[in-house]
Amino acid sequence: MALPLFPDFRSKILPVLAVYWAAALVFSLVYSSGLPLAIAGVLSPMTIMLWPVGRRFGLKYTEYRTPWFIASTISMVGVLLTAGLIIDTVAGPPIKYIALVTLVVVVIGLFGLLTAHRRAFGKPMKLFFRPDLILGNNRVLAGGLAALAIGMKFMFSNAPPGDIPVGNWYALLFLIVLGLYQIIPLRGLIKMRTMVSRMAYDKKGSYGITVLKELYLVVAISLLLFSAHNFFGGVTPFTNNVLAGSSFGVSIMVVSGAILVLLRAWYKKHIGDPFFKETFAQSVVKDTILVVLITVFFYGFINVMVGKATLNNGQFSYLTLMGLGLYAFGAILLIPVRAWIRQNLQYGSMRQMIHMVLPSLNEESRAKALGKIIKTVADLPENRRLELVKNMVGFLNEMPQKDRDKVMKTQLQIISSLAPNERLKIMKAMDSAMMG
Repeated sequence: MALPLFPDFRSKILPVLAVYWAAALVFSLVYSSGLPLAIAGVLSPMTIMLWPVGRRFGLKYTEYRTPWFIASTISMVGVLLTAGLIIDTVAGPPIKYIALVTLVVVVIGLFGLLTAHRRAFGKPMKLFFRPDLILGNNRVLAGGLAALAIGMKFMFSNAPPGDIPVGNWYALLFLIVLGLYQIIPLRGLIKMRTMVSRMAYDKKGSYGITVLKELYLVVAISLLLFSAHNFFGGVTPFTNNVLAGSSFGVSIMVVSGAILVLLRAWYKKHIGDPFFKETFAQSVVKDTILVVLITVFFYGFINVMVGKATLNNGQFSYLTLMGLGLYAFGAILLIPVRAWIRQNLQYGSMRQMIHMVLPSLNEESRAKALGKIIKTVADLPENRRLELVKNMVGFLNEMPQKDRDKVMKTQLQIISSLAPNERLKIMKAMDSAMMG
């Protein structure tokens, strides 16, 4: 397939990243501070996402990097600013609480929504890695998980001083690299590659592969939790033992984590392919499974952190109320909001598939991919079928003549080979889309 992963990465972007990290390492050693490394940790994904990769395709910058996406990416600087307020030794508990809630709710969570809607997606480009299709969904995932975890931390912190965040730049670096990198860009890239492979090359994702993907998410969440606990306590990871330990908590983590991985993988296989088949209701069910079981998992981890998790009450009831508020916010992000985001991503991914992936395939692979799309669309409920066909017709009309002719030729072959009832459904939907 003549579709690069991300042009300019090795030749231009990687040298810039190398300079970031070399300079950060030198300053970190000279000043005995993790701040330069944390800055490099934030600047690296920002540089990749904002790089003007579209100029080689003759696109204006704002055609493929919308203002929504640019604002969302730049807002990642807020991670450093809010962390700095927490680490500031002069700041009292109220300032630290406000900074922590701002970091979780606004910087990671709400700013992720800026690039989670359709207007935030740029024009399709001839590359695999589309940060604009990755950032919003996975950043909201990270924000929702962080809100659940911090909310439960407040509820079961055994009161002051365990609830007061201290902060540590090295711990923040671990949180960014071991947690956020895995959940936001890397997981998103893996999902995009596997989606195209299943569509274009008829590679069926086995239950075992789906289990491994879910396990990867749980491992990333665990690393995020561990790094966040070190950050909360103001400790550099792996230099001190920050876990009180609890065999009860470990048992809860293992059992709930295993059920989460196996059940969510099974449900994903139950929904089936292609990617646009998943309904809003199915997304809600899938993420409800995540929220319920990850809540149990978090409770087990809190026991491991503090020895015995006790609900804050009496004079410390305000911590439980703060925690419940954060938890509710996280659940809203992870269930209804992400279900809405997935519907938007189906639109953006289908547009990229029609515009760039299909024309880049050889005739046989293009027929397999388009055949899978058309046959699935024919079996969908009428309203959903009309919506998808209307989108597909619109995407085809946007394409250059040469690419459009390629795809339309294959499309006609696929439609002519359908069973009469399927062909009638597709033709009626196409007539309605072209007249409307």
